[in-house]
Amino acid sequence: MKIIIPEYKIERRVRAMAHKLSDEHKLSGNDKTPVMICVLNGAFIFFSDLVKDMGIEIEVDFIRAKSYSGMDNSGEVTFTKEIETDLTGKRVYIVDDMVDTGKTMNAVLDKVNALNPSEVKVVTLVNRKSGTFNVDYTCFPDMGEEWFVGYGFDLDGLCRNYRNIYDSKSK
Repeated sequence: MKIIIPEYKIERRVRAMAHKLSDEHKLSGNDKTPVMICVLNGAFIFFSDLVKDMGIEIEVDFIRAKSYSGMDNSGEVTFTKEIETDLTGKRVYIVDDMVDTGKTMNAVLDKVNALNPSEVKVVTLVNRKSGTFNVDYTCFPDMGEEWFVGYGFDLDGLCRNYRNIYDSKSK
């Protein structure tokens, strides 16, 4: 498989994103602790690295939303893990590996907004050039249409643990 994004570039961009989000929260005037919500399973490695580099106190929570089976994302969004944190009046950052069609993220946003946060931002590791969903922050904008594996991205549940991001279809 061909490396699309090497580990050292991922590390640099994720650290810079953590500092940017921390600084933004400090300037927001909201004195409540922000909540970082990881969309499982794909974002767990990105999320872990991101929150380790946050320079402020944060709360963390997880939501598991599933719409893929293999490479097919035509199914309905189902939730197998719900948010447990009180989000009332808090700034919330939803962290995902990427937003593809936007169907899953829209369902997650509905769940989060129903819990009355003061503000919600979407943070992704990558964003496709062809993407139609407007994310607030991304570490790697303008990615192509490859099927990514590694650093949380999977192929039928495998390859998430790779340190680099690869194009699964290249040799």
